[in-house]
Amino acid sequence: MTEAVVSESLKTRRSHLDSQRRRRARQTLWRFFCLGGFVSALVWLMSWPEWTIREQSQIRFQGQERLSEQTLRQALPLQFPQAIWQLSTPQLARQIAQNPALESAEVSRQLFPAQLTVLVRERRPVAVAQQGGVKGYLDQEGVFIPAKLYSRPEAQKKLPQTPFFLGYDPQYKTFWQTNYPLIRDSVVKISLINGNNPSNLTLTTALGAVHLGSDLSQFPQQLTALARLRRLPGRVPSHRVGFIDLSNPQTPSLRLTAAPKIKKP
Repeated sequence: MTEAVVSESLKTRRSHLDSQRRRRARQTLWRFFCLGGFVSALVWLMSWPEWTIREQSQIRFQGQERLSEQTLRQALPLQFPQAIWQLSTPQLARQIAQNPALESAEVSRQLFPAQLTVLVRERRPVAVAQQGGVKGYLDQEGVFIPAKLYSRPEAQKKLPQTPFFLGYDPQYKTFWQTNYPLIRDSVVKISLINGNNPSNLTLTTALGAVHLGSDLSQFPQQLTALARLRRLPGRVPSHRVGFIDLSNPQTPSLRLTAAPKIKKP
């Protein structure tokens, strides 16, 4: 009798386990079909033309002041059509930020309708410059920006005219970063910096030509010495000033031109 009860209990338990296995199998099969349907629907949705960048008008730029949209588009080469979900926005931001006129860029996407938004932050030119025969501009950090990037007529009104750094070279970048605020705020106006001869950096100022020599670490002291000479025009006629030598700012010297000969009657 006991054996019959045990046997019946085992049959019931086995039947219950079989039922559980069949239920789990059905659940697994149902999940598979649901997942497959979801993936298929997702692939179908992603193939919609509404999710595709097909033309330049679907790319919007924000934040530009001096740069034209055409210049910005040239820095963001895209081949059309492009599925918007396949585009890497960080990579696109890095590409466009390589433009020397830009300090940074952020790219975001919108799905409905498909659209890219590029938010840029421009560098602010503070001086005119010439590097390797190419005209351009410098920002406060000494980044050289070719003038050709500013093609908009409206941009010309927002670009500096002075000072002009002639012969700018990457070797002067640290010098510029350190001393630009001093040049900007100089008591004696500085209109031109000539770096074509590294052994003797020269300035064109309101007092005339100034020779600084090659030791650029003295520049703050040289500007202080130049400020002390600001009353020079009241003592020496401007046409007699050949140049001011500040190679040693402790003992500045003045090179005079020859006085014009007075014709005898």
